Amino acid sequence: MGESYFLEFFKSIPPEAYWLFIFFSTFIENIFPPCPGDTLVAFTGYLWGAGLVTFQTLSLSIIAGNLTGALLMYFFGLEVMEFFLKHLKSERLKKLFDKEHLDRTHHWFDKYGFFAVMFSRFSAGIRFFVSIVAGMANMHVSVFILAFLLATAIWNTLLVYGGYVMGENWREILQYIQIYSAIFAIVLIIAGIYFYRRFKQKEKDTKE
Repeated sequence: MGESYFLEFFKSIPPEAYWLFIFFSTFIENIFPPCPGDTLVAFTGYLWGAGLVTFQTLSLSIIAGNLTGALLMYFFGLEVMEFFLKHLKSERLKKLFDKEHLDRTHHWFDKYGFFAVMFSRFSAGIRFFVSIVAGMANMHVSVFILAFLLATAIWNTLLVYGGYVMGENWREILQYIQIYSAIFAIVLIIAGIYFYRRFKQKEKDTKE
């Protein structure tokens, strides 16, 4: 379908529908990772360039949708942790949720949680999980919201502005996102291996 088809379609719907479209597309991205949220945000930048929506409407809708979805996952993680602590029967799983492991997780999130949440917003693959883990680690909700809003504002402004500048060629942004995601994934894997080995070494030194 050509870009003219999309423009004609969006011209035919009420202005309020733009807000709902943007809100629900960003909301669903946070609870259903396969949803192409970044693609839809870049597309809204194209709509902005076409004069069908204002930047203020875009910003508020994107932030509201993302934050609502992320908070839902955050509180889901909080409830999951409480459920496990109350009803866990498997001895093997209990070891993962014993006081020592939980204290370490809480300590890590107290120290690095703000940056972990911010960092996660720049990768579609881990946003969903970090919100849940933040809830499970009982990260203070105000800190979670602040980190989330800062990163969301930066990342989505880049996507929206990219769609705005590229105009009818906004789809080309997807190629850059794919390259960026591949590099990000490699860096994340390397960092994960490094911190895991460092954690295991500290654990070994503590036992000795």
